[in-house]
Amino acid sequence: MTDMDPTQRRWWRLLDELPGRLGTVHRWTGFDPLPDGGMGGLHATPTAVTCLAGVVRVRRREVSLDLQPGEALLIAGGVWHQHEALRPGALVFAQGFLPTCSDVLLRETARGWSGRLPGQPSRNLMEAALAEAAPAERHRLFGELVAQVLAESVTDLAFAHPGLRRMVDRLWSGLHRGVTVAQVLAASGLSRAQAYRLFTSGYGLPPKRALEQSRLWLAGSLLAAGRTRSEAARDSGFSSPDRMRLAMRRAAARTKGDG
Repeated sequence: MTDMDPTQRRWWRLLDELPGRLGTVHRWTGFDPLPDGGMGGLHATPTAVTCLAGVVRVRRREVSLDLQPGEALLIAGGVWHQHEALRPGALVFAQGFLPTCSDVLLRETARGWSGRLPGQPSRNLMEAALAEAAPAERHRLFGELVAQVLAESVTDLAFAHPGLRRMVDRLWSGLHRGVTVAQVLAASGLSRAQAYRLFTSGYGLPPKRALEQSRLWLAGSLLAAGRTRSEAARDSGFSSPDRMRLAMRRAAARTKGDG
């Protein structure tokens, strides 16, 4: 970040100090869909939430976890969760993944900042930490992830448009319910053409590709969690296992062509 004000400098000082004061690294795994009528998020990829100051509360159904300064929570793809409103004095650092990058967030009660950095090797490190059952090894791997983020060149992420935020929230919360492109675009409150352009430029993929990619990521998380192919297809929003198989083939062909 450049041209930081005193508040932002304090944020980054606390983040720079995190590797030396990293505490317990919790993890939430296993498929846990959004409750009927519930708010919150269900991401297709793993995410991390870290408390840098104050207390940061994250909820999973009836379980509330209060993260203390230096504590982190790794959340697997397919796990519904809700971030409660930050209390005065709290500062959270979060990291997730978009199709073209890793996105990071620093936020207090009244303001925040979003940035972007390369998706790899951050994603491999987060997935390794999330898969690690031994607390000490998970702590070590997450420490490597934080060090990697600090070593990267992090740039601003233009993700603040409320229409884009609503579309992304609709995509993430509706994957396992078969949300459609039309429903995602409608969530913007804009015309279809405006919403399409905004989504494609802000998210990095056209809506149809973004939905398919997200469903494949979610299906991969569910398969890794032990779901059957039929269950993974259903719970990631594919109409059938065959549809999921075809999407996997298309994605593999695109990857091969890019290579």
